[in-house]
Amino acid sequence: MKAIGIVAEYNPFHNGHLHHLQETKNLTSLPVIAVMSGSFMQRGEPAFLDKWQRARLAVENGVDLVLELPTAFSLRSAEFFARGAVNIMEATGCITQLSCGVESKDIDFPQLAAVTASDSFTALLQSNLNAGFPYAAAYEGALQKLAGTSRLNTPNDILALEYCKALRLTNITPIFVERMHANYNDETITGSIASATAIRKAYLENNQDAIQRSVPKNTWQALAKKQCPDESLLWNLIAYNLRLLAPSQIAERCQCTEGLENLLKQAANCHTLSEAIALCSNKRYPATRIRRLFMQLLFQKERRYFEQEAPAYIRVLAFNDVGRQLLKQMKNTASLPIITKLGKHPASKQSSAFAEQLELDLAASDVLALLQKEAAPTGADFLNSPYYHKK
Repeated sequence: MKAIGIVAEYNPFHNGHLHHLQETKNLTSLPVIAVMSGSFMQRGEPAFLDKWQRARLAVENGVDLVLELPTAFSLRSAEFFARGAVNIMEATGCITQLSCGVESKDIDFPQLAAVTASDSFTALLQSNLNAGFPYAAAYEGALQKLAGTSRLNTPNDILALEYCKALRLTNITPIFVERMHANYNDETITGSIASATAIRKAYLENNQDAIQRSVPKNTWQALAKKQCPDESLLWNLIAYNLRLLAPSQIAERCQCTEGLENLLKQAANCHTLSEAIALCSNKRYPATRIRRLFMQLLFQKERRYFEQEAPAYIRVLAFNDVGRQLLKQMKNTASLPIITKLGKHPASKQSSAFAEQLELDLAASDVLALLQKEAAPTGADFLNSPYYHKK
């Protein structure tokens, strides 16, 4: 039994996600396994709904099996986010294709991935960096010279390239589904398909009619519970860490480079998260990177927790009848331990990478619960079991 993979955040699950899912099934006639970010998103934000709710919504709308992408990879750059998700897909032993949602379907992403894997690209990229260009500009210049293409300037296209780079080391092949109508960062809702950014903005502005047009009914019902994270509390937690830690200690707890910890320290006196991000971000340090660093500080872990090489386990969040069959098969095909229910000592007799990644995931769930207005109890990951959607 083969399956196709989707990498997602579903923050929250909306009609655009439903279109991608349905097109993927129409094109392949394969069951879908989604590898989904857990409690914190790749752009450096806490999840709008917890991972258990988002996994349930995904399965109720047609995903067959939802697996968690550990926080050690969801709070990383696009390269490591993509690599972590692809590694989990490969480890299932049953995913043969990956469906990528893109803005530019005419781009040959596998060919670009081959260019970036070449020695000539590596040498040119390093030359640009040595010349003092920021990484993004150095990368863009090398890609333009060797592939004749300008910088990929939309998040989904950038991720599609990173997926294809990671897939070169596997037997999984990519397919591409074009996004409909709304771009990733659009902030307005004009029809039935909108970006997750616009939906979250409409939610905070209490624009209920616009949200109901752009999400499935079960997503709307989940959002109506009003459990989104409290950004004021989030900033207080971040500012507490910034005030408590010296710059050298900040560098030990997040992926700072080039003295960026000194810039983060200056943000300690800001009044809001948006003010702090505006202070620290520039052409060299984009806002998404600054947000990820702030989020990494919340967990008070050594930076090695965010520098893991590969996922150490496959964690199940939700499934339907087809997903249950896939799980049964994965008992024989999976190359990583499968977690369905956490025992009293879940990391016992496991590797240090397993223990650290799980420790970070548990902490992320607890922090998100604290940020929600109706917080779940601490240790909720030990209480929750995967959601089974029986048709």
